[in-house]
Amino acid sequence: MLVMKFGGTSVGNAQCFRKVKEIIADAARQHGPVVVVVSAMSTVTETLLEAARLAGSGDARGKEEKLASLEGKHLEAAGELFSGAQREAARKAVLEIVGEFRRICGGMEMLREMPLRAMDAGLSVGERLSATLLALYLEQEGIAARAVDSAQCVVTDDNFSSARPLMDLTREAMQRMLLPLTKKQIIPVVTGFLGATRDGTRTTLGRGGSDYSGAIVAASIDADELWIWTDVDGVLSADPKMVSKAAILGELTYEEAAELSHFGAKVLHHKTLAPLVSRLIPVWIKNTFAPEKPGTRIGPLRSDSAKGPKAITSLAPVTMLTLRSSGSPGTTELFARTFAALSHSEVDILMVTQASYQDSFCFLVPQGMAERAQTALEQAFRLELNHKYLETPERMDVTAIALIGEGMRGIPGVAARLFGALARQKINVIAIAQGASESNISLVVSLEDRAAAVNAIHQEFIATAIAAS
Repeated sequence: MLVMKFGGTSVGNAQCFRKVKEIIADAARQHGPVVVVVSAMSTVTETLLEAARLAGSGDARGKEEKLASLEGKHLEAAGELFSGAQREAARKAVLEIVGEFRRICGGMEMLREMPLRAMDAGLSVGERLSATLLALYLEQEGIAARAVDSAQCVVTDDNFSSARPLMDLTREAMQRMLLPLTKKQIIPVVTGFLGATRDGTRTTLGRGGSDYSGAIVAASIDADELWIWTDVDGVLSADPKMVSKAAILGELTYEEAAELSHFGAKVLHHKTLAPLVSRLIPVWIKNTFAPEKPGTRIGPLRSDSAKGPKAITSLAPVTMLTLRSSGSPGTTELFARTFAALSHSEVDILMVTQASYQDSFCFLVPQGMAERAQTALEQAFRLELNHKYLETPERMDVTAIALIGEGMRGIPGVAARLFGALARQKINVIAIAQGASESNISLVVSLEDRAAAVNAIHQEFIATAIAAS
């Protein structure tokens, strides 16, 4: 059983649909039962968001222009892909689904607001359009297929815009809906990004929701593999905009992929990996436009996996906040109250490092959350700040860099080589942290040193290893 998820660029226009059809047909011949999960066509989600925003602000003309663009994009694809009765069926389906969105926008225009519940219903339109067109196109080309609205089989809570799947109910619904189709050699084309509450109210899965849908489907039907098709050859060892010799990685573990995502690399969000880990389902990142390329495999750690670091990633600008206490509150209380305040204010923490002197420590947060984080701390420690028991939190915009690889575990000298490479380039390290798993060494450098630091570390570990092999 193979689940294949196609991203927005993979279904960006009629030519892309033809390429996807070839990939699906080839996979069905070689691998047996196939389930497909699709995103909205590229730029469509942005169009939907903008149309809703214009409707909520009362801009009827702007809203209609966006709706016309949305309708036109899908009708153009339908016109190129279909002929005869199939073209009329596709046209009718597009107009019907866009009509639903037009009614939702009309409600927002009347209310002059954008309720999250209505937004989720509206944003579902993109995936429903692409799944409908792809299923009809496969049928036209002689491949038995059926569009499946994931609102019927991904059961979630009611946290609109970032819903959490209820996996037991979802698994039951998925197996009831999808497996009978695959047994009849019908390919289900499932909408990504979407779900519904137990009472059938539409929801969306938030950031990375489309890839997440692929993982949910794979885990629910006990697939052998999940293939995620995108517009890159695989996961790179570094950002190619900074490192000209960045290489495609043949393999990553779940933990390595999660660490890379945490520090800004364009790889699967850790949320996407969660359903796969417990069932040990590997996921491949492949290029729709170069399907002959092997891609990157993400899965459990294997005994024959390469040793040493595999990749380096960086995140900038991020903000480092430093707290210094004179001893009251002590370390434990300082940490507890800090994390409680940040959690209450929904601030993400990227990295933490501690110094014993004066019970001080620093942590990194996304730059966009820095102001919120500082306000939360000042409120939580108002008394201590007034009495000078605690210094005013210091803020500095910096670069976070992470050297990642489960193969570093137990290998002496990695840290020495890392800091030696930076020292040779005269790059100052502001802060350091290493996870207990030994799969990630994180450090902080200035914004100005970002590119030089990434290149120096990549050259020391990755480029050297590639040259040696």
